[in-house]
Amino acid sequence: MININEKEAETTLIDTIMTPLPLVVANSSDSIFVISNLMKERKVGSIIIINQYNQNYPIGIITERDIVRRVISDNKDPKHTKAMEVMSTPLITTETNTYVSDVSVKMVNNKIRRLPVVKSKTLSGIVTITDIIKYFHEKNKENDYLSKAMIRYGKYWEE
Repeated sequence: MININEKEAETTLIDTIMTPLPLVVANSSDSIFVISNLMKERKVGSIIIINQYNQNYPIGIITERDIVRRVISDNKDPKHTKAMEVMSTPLITTETNTYVSDVSVKMVNNKIRRLPVVKSKTLSGIVTITDIIKYFHEKNKENDYLSKAMIRYGKYWEE
């Protein structure tokens, strides 16, 4: 069973467990075809959409689920559908100096699994629910199959 230490979650900053830059990003004018191929090539489930004039300013996010629900199931052409038509916006973010516990609450309250991390509105990284579960698994270091099942990715346990 996961032995999540609440005190640790209240004192650990998210920037210690986030995936830092460089991230896979795209412009709002990029097609969903281009974005889905980026996801495939880079083996990621989401892409941060950035302001084309300020490359460090995130304005949206597109997930694989967004592509299925907002493009494929609506019978839109991925080559002619732009990111700005599909991305989730306004973008919900968190600051680098936010505690893991507060990030977890924000993710639950907003029903999201990925959260871009910013510092003064500039993209610094991304944190996912997988990152948080992996962090607590590493802290507990017991053979915890519950957290492994929650993450569903064997590659994390082979490292």
